Amino acid sequence: MLTLLRNFRTSFIFFLLGIGCLLAFNLSTPNIAANGMLQEPFAFIPLAWLFLAVSAVIFAFKMVQTVLIVKRQHLDC
Repeated sequence: MLTLLRNFRTSFIFFLLGIGCLLAFNLSTPNIAANGMLQEPFAFIPLAWLFLAVSAVIFAFKMVQTVLIVKRQHLDC
């Protein structure tokens, strides 16, 4: 079980970064400037999508890699 968690550590870190970006966007307070423009940290939204997408790609790659290793070990027995 510990090796399984060790394999997916990078994916989990990117997932937490994505969730953190979404939380940061939701917890920030929007301001209205003197000229009437809305000032919000919209950069957190694409960053969150980027981190979540990277997390999904790494997770899928590691899952395929783990399944292939298990199949190879099973064939060697």
